[in-house]
Amino acid sequence: MEAKELLKRYAAGERYFPNVDLSHASLQEVNLSGIVLKRAILEATDLSRSILVGADLNGVILKQANMVATRFNGSHLVGVDLTAANLTGADLSGVNLWRANLNKAILCEANLSRANLHEANLAQADLSKANLSGVQLNQANLTEAVIVDANLNRANLTATKLMRSHLCGTQLERAELIASDLTAADLSRTNLEGANLSEANLSQANLSGANLTGVNLHRANLIAAKAILANLRGANLEQAELTTANLTEADLSWANLSKTNLSGADLQRAVLTDVNLNAAILRGANLLDAKLSQVEMNNVDLSWAIVPPVVSH
Repeated sequence: MEAKELLKRYAAGERYFPNVDLSHASLQEVNLSGIVLKRAILEATDLSRSILVGADLNGVILKQANMVATRFNGSHLVGVDLTAANLTGADLSGVNLWRANLNKAILCEANLSRANLHEANLAQADLSKANLSGVQLNQANLTEAVIVDANLNRANLTATKLMRSHLCGTQLERAELIASDLTAADLSRTNLEGANLSEANLSQANLSGANLTGVNLHRANLIAAKAILANLRGANLEQAELTTANLTEADLSWANLSKTNLSGADLQRAVLTDVNLNAAILRGANLLDAKLSQVEMNNVDLSWAIVPPVVSH
C-alpha cells in the first residue's frame, strides 16, 4: 500500500490497517490517532512529528524508522521492533512497550514516564536526558546503554541488566534496583537517595561523587567498586561485599556495616561516625586518616588493617 492511499482511507474514517507494508514511506507530520497497524512493516519509514495517540502498533516492524518528536501517548507497542529507530524527543508517556526491541535506538530527551518497558531490549540505546520517571524497566536489558542526565526517579529496575551502562548524573531517587546487574556501570554523580539496591551487582561500578543517602545495599556486591567522595550517610550495607572497594573520602556516617566484608578496601579519610561495624571484616583494609567516632566494633576482623585510634561508644 502507498502512503497516499492509507491517508485517503484514514481520512474517510477507516482505521484498521493490519499487516500493511509501508517501508520507506513518508508519513511525517500526519495525524493517525487511533490507527490499527498490528504487525505492519514500517522499516525506515518517516513518521517524524506525527501523532499516533491511542494507536495499536503491536508487533510492528519499525527498524531504523524516523520518529523524531512523534506522539505515542496511550498507544500499544507490545513486541514492536524499534531497532536503531530515532525517537529523539518522542512522547511515549504511558505507552505499553512490553518486550519491545529498542536495541541501539535513539531516545534522547524522549518522554517515557510511566511507560511499560518490562523485559524490553534497550541494549546500547541512547536515553540521554530522557524522562523515565516511574517507568517499568524490570527485567529489561540496558547493557551498555547511555542514560546520562536522565530522570529515573521511582523507576522499577528490578532484575534489570545494566552492565557497562552509562548513568552519569542521572536521577534515580527511590528507584527499585533489587537484584539488578550494574557490573562496571558508570554511576558517578548519580542521585540514588533512598533507592533499593539490595542484592544488586555493582562490582567494578563507578559510584564516585554519587548521592547514596539512605540507600539499601543489603547483601549487594560492590567488589572492586569505586565510591570516592560518595555520600553513603545512613546507608544499609549489611552483609554487603566491598572487597577491595575504593571508598576514599566517602561519608558513611550512620551507615549499617554489620557483617560487611571490607577486606582490602580503601577507606582513607572516610567518615565513619556513628557507624555499626559489628562482625564486619576489615582484613587488610586501609583506614588511614579515617574519622572513626562513636563506632560499634564488636567481633571485627582487623587483621593487617591500617586503623587510626577509634573513639567508640
